[in-house]
Amino acid sequence: MVQLPDNVHPVFARQVDCLARGDVEGVMDTYHPEAVVVRFQGVLRGHDEIRATFGGYMGLGADTVKLLEYAESEDTIMVRSEMTVMGEAEVGFGTYVLRDGRIWRQTAGIEGGMRDWFAEAERRKAAAEAQNTDAVAS
Repeated sequence: MVQLPDNVHPVFARQVDCLARGDVEGVMDTYHPEAVVVRFQGVLRGHDEIRATFGGYMGLGADTVKLLEYAESEDTIMVRSEMTVMGEAEVGFGTYVLRDGRIWRQTAGIEGGMRDWFAEAERRKAAAEAQNTDAVAS
């Protein structure tokens, strides 16, 4: 897990910690009830949509490796982080706008463009299952 500096906002530190531990409900506690997350793949509105996406995200083995840049004002956080997704090095970025001490609006992306990690994970899972079936049949 990434070691964060002491000066990061507690809600950001909690979210990074919960993501690293695979704690979806802990992540959801960092979001305001009216939260909206904007990504190039689409907009997530409310806890149900955010929970479903983060549940799948955790299944990709995504991990924050290093905080590259961090800026914070009274109600806004901006980050850029080195991360791994499905074992591949990536650089992620985003902004968080806070309301009542929780994430109310968020943008998130991957430099160089976001791939369809969820479809790739399903392809890998299907290939592994087919290989297991072939091995049992042999």
